[in-house]
Amino acid sequence: MNASGARPGRRNDVIDFVKGALVLFMVVYHWSNYFVDIRWDVYRYLRFLTPSFTLITGFLISYTYLSRYAPDDAGLRGRLLRRGGKILLLFTALNAAGDIMLPGALAGGRSMTQNLYAIYVVGNGSAAFDVLVPIAYFLLLAPLVLWVATRLRVRLQTVGIVAVLATVAAWASGVRSPNLELVAVALLGMGAGVVPFDRLERLAGRQGLLLAAYLGYLAAITALNIPFPLQVVGVCLTVLLLYAAGRTVGTNWLSRRVVELGEYSLYAYIVHIVVLQLLRRGLRPFGLTGIELLIPFVLALVVTVLLVQAAIVARAKLRPADRLYRVVFA
Repeated sequence: MNASGARPGRRNDVIDFVKGALVLFMVVYHWSNYFVDIRWDVYRYLRFLTPSFTLITGFLISYTYLSRYAPDDAGLRGRLLRRGGKILLLFTALNAAGDIMLPGALAGGRSMTQNLYAIYVVGNGSAAFDVLVPIAYFLLLAPLVLWVATRLRVRLQTVGIVAVLATVAAWASGVRSPNLELVAVALLGMGAGVVPFDRLERLAGRQGLLLAAYLGYLAAITALNIPFPLQVVGVCLTVLLLYAAGRTVGTNWLSRRVVELGEYSLYAYIVHIVVLQLLRRGLRPFGLTGIELLIPFVLALVVTVLLVQAAIVARAKLRPADRLYRVVFA
C-alpha cells in the first residue's frame, strides 16, 4: 500500500487504513468495556481512540475539500453544515431508539432526556456513539472558522494550535469538557491538513523516531495517567504510527478489509457497537469467563466485517441501497 502519489482531493488508501485500524481498536475497547472486568487500568492506553477520529475528521476537511473549494465557498459551507446536522440527528436518533428498545442501557443507566446537558454540552453523559457529537459540532463550526481565517488571513495551523492551547488553559483551570477538547483536536487536524503532504509523508517515514517518541509517551501516561496535553501528543503520535504502518503493509486480503472498514468507518463504528450491545444481552445467561470471553469479541469483529461487505455489495447492485446509504452516512 503506497500513498506517496496521493494528491489532496483523492481517496488515500493509507488514510482509510488508519481509519479502519481505529475501528478495530474500537472493537477491542468496547468489547473489553462490555465483557471484561479489567482491574489494571488499561483504558488509559486506549484514550487516543476518540480524539483520533476527530483529528482525522479535521484533517480530511482541509486535505480533501480545500482542494476542491475555496475556504469561503457557499457550496463547501452548505456541505459541511448538512453533514454536521445529519450526524447530530443520527446520534440523537440512535440514542433515542436505544432508550426505547434497551431502556437505560445506552446512557449510563439514565434516560437520554435526563442526560441532555451532560451529553450535548459537556460531553460526559455516557451516551452511545458519543464521538459523533463533537464531530458534528466541528463540522457545524468549520465554515465559520474557514471564513474568519480567510478574512483575517490567519493560517489554519495557527487556528488549530491556538484552539488546543486555549483548551489546555481551560483544562488547567479546572474547566473539563470532553466535547470542547475533541473539537479542539479536530481544529488541530484541520490545520495539519493544509501542511504540504510530502512533509507529512517524510515525518511518517521516520518510524524509529516516532516509535521512540511513542515509548516516551507510554512511559509518561503510565506515570501521570492521561491529562489532556498528553492525550493530544498521544493522538498525533498514534495516527502517524498507524499511517507509517499503512505505508508498509502492502496490498493483501487483510489490508483491503482494514481499508474497507476505513472507507465505511462511520457505518462500521455504529454497527460494531450495536452488535456488541446485542451480544452482551444475548450471551449474559451463559456467564462467559476466561478464554470464553473471546467469543463475543470474535463474533463482533466477524459480524462487523461481514456487514461492511454486505453494504459494499448492496450499494454496488441495488440503487435504493446506495441512495439510502448516502442519505444516512455520506
